[in-house]
Amino acid sequence: MEDNIELRSEKVRNIIGQIPPRVIRVGISVIFLIIAGLLVGSYFFKYDYAVKTTALISQHNDTTVIQLTIPAIEKDKIKQGNKVILYFSNVQDVYNQNIETKIQTLPQTLQIQNKKGFFIAKIYVTTSLETTKDNKIKILSPTEVRAEIITEKISFFQRIIEPMTGILRSKK
Repeated sequence: MEDNIELRSEKVRNIIGQIPPRVIRVGISVIFLIIAGLLVGSYFFKYDYAVKTTALISQHNDTTVIQLTIPAIEKDKIKQGNKVILYFSNVQDVYNQNIETKIQTLPQTLQIQNKKGFFIAKIYVTTSLETTKDNKIKILSPTEVRAEIITEKISFFQRIIEPMTGILRSKK
């Protein structure tokens, strides 16, 4: 014996099953305000943009030569005088030692190898190399290390919009 007793009419069940329009309007407004706040914040929040690359350090007589391999797509962000940080974390027993220097000249020749485009920037250091912890370093054989080139501060908004504008320009 089944007792299917419906206590509510069909109109009442339809009203109970719907979300109130006011809740929907408030929810959409809150989501819009959060997104607008994030966009405005991303426009004003600036951070140091760093180009990650590799560097080959070699010693020639009394001059240390640092060759930075700069990805072709990042060249326009780099200017003369930008700070370069060399990390020796991949060199055994030289953990947590860094060298700071500056870009002296900007490379002009695009090089292509193994389907990759890059520029080579050379930095010549005539004084002794010193780490940020005041340790002197002498390079006995060519050594490859990680490097970062610190460029100007950019906003997160610019970082998102810049690739999109580049795509739009290339389509024209």
